[in-house]
Amino acid sequence: MSDIEKAIFKAKLELETITPEEIQRWAIETLEKNPSNDLALEICFLSTPEQVVSYFKQLSQTEIYTYLTETTIKHLLVDYMLKKLNLVKVQNDLFPFLQKILIFSKFLSISNLAEMLNFYDLNLYSSLEGYAPSEPEVVFQELLADLETFCSETSNQESSNNF
Repeated sequence: MSDIEKAIFKAKLELETITPEEIQRWAIETLEKNPSNDLALEICFLSTPEQVVSYFKQLSQTEIYTYLTETTIKHLLVDYMLKKLNLVKVQNDLFPFLQKILIFSKFLSISNLAEMLNFYDLNLYSSLEGYAPSEPEVVFQELLADLETFCSETSNQESSNNF
């Protein structure tokens, strides 16, 4: 379980859906319940948030995909999109946001997400270069709306699969 938890924390840190301080709180709370939890013990020996970040950065990227199921990665990705989607207000915010989605989605077999991202990548590039009649801001807003719909549909599917 420790490797799975490590991979989840690494992914959440990369997606910025958890802070190092939250991980440290988790470690303390976990040790109160289970003093033999190896990961919690390791984290408790890290005294600063920077050390926590450094600890998880040392883990290879492939560990995330080795220990996590596609369902878990999809859940982490949707959680990221739901938390960050409303923070993407201008096009300059879009590229770092999309980069993280692309990094994590390449390990998933969600063809409709990949197709959507490819479609908007082409349309956004074409509109920015003046090759398409659409304004970049319109394409940008359509992308955000479609990502929100994707998250909503994915969350609803997961909810119905839990019953």
